[in-house]
Amino acid sequence: MIWDLESELTREPPPWSLTGRMLLWSDGSPAHVQQEPFELNDRGWEARARVSRSTRGGSKWLDLIIRMDAEVRVRWDAQDTNQAERALQSLANYLRLREWYDHDLGVLSLE
Repeated sequence: MIWDLESELTREPPPWSLTGRMLLWSDGSPAHVQQEPFELNDRGWEARARVSRSTRGGSKWLDLIIRMDAEVRVRWDAQDTNQAERALQSLANYLRLREWYDHDLGVLSLE
């Protein structure tokens, strides 16, 4: 079946989650992920997420939005991409490039 952008937006949200996955910050510190389910937005889906960061006083959670446009999902479906693994790799790359001093990591747009 071929999906166009309009019909893609009516589909169910991506079923995967990165909750429970562990990554590393650029300094080698562990980063644990908690993600809420995806919700439909004007261009596709987005999910609120949190990533842990160890600090001298313990650990803290940094907020993040994971955004997946409908066009990206169509492309990943056509390529038979493991979406959770691809998103996890994107998040790993994102964390290596981001500063963690704020409480908000911004928006990760999946490509």
